Amino acid sequence: MRSQTLRCLLDGNYICEYAFPQEYVYLTSDNNETFVNEWLSAIDMRLARVGDDGAFFMAPQALSTDDNARIREEFLRFRDVYGPAIRMLQVIRNAKDEFSLNPGEYIQHAELVQRINEIAALAEQLRSLVGVIRETDARYTNAELVKRLLEHLRKDGYLVIVDAATEMYRSTGKVMQLTQVLRFLGENAEFARTSQDESEAIEVVDDLFDKPVQP
Repeated sequence: MRSQTLRCLLDGNYICEYAFPQEYVYLTSDNNETFVNEWLSAIDMRLARVGDDGAFFMAPQALSTDDNARIREEFLRFRDVYGPAIRMLQVIRNAKDEFSLNPGEYIQHAELVQRINEIAALAEQLRSLVGVIRETDARYTNAELVKRLLEHLRKDGYLVIVDAATEMYRSTGKVMQLTQVLRFLGENAEFARTSQDESEAIEVVDDLFDKPVQP
């Protein structure tokens, strides 16, 4: 399990109890976290964690000493790296009242489709993501678009499928990591408003905290 866990981290995965349960148990047992951290230090990396009990992931040993430059760089990366996931998660949040961006939450395809079909504004929001969601076309039905959206998030590590027959998904620890990034960007927005690109990235951050679409 040691080598399997190391490979999982080196592949850039976020190890939580939902996406990688065996590796998560390994890292939370005995002194395994210490060993992995020491092993990663040999390649100038470290074992990081989202909060006190969130997902484990691999991170650089040290960050840039120029905080302002680093913050601006994060905003520029945000639009391409996190923007699509944020917009898709916003659709889920608007369609599912109890969805709060925490690991372990259940999301069912049929439930989302029913809600989106009932509210025109939600359907419009979903269809605005044609081209953002992988392999989508404007001719697709809402059900087809929701399926592609969920699979896009699954392939990017934000969801796992727990029941293929009922198309039931569950959020992973990577969702919490995304929330941490949002919090960091929100707290440091004033340092990053130096260009049009960065302002547009901030607007994407703000979108996730908009009030849910009302019927």
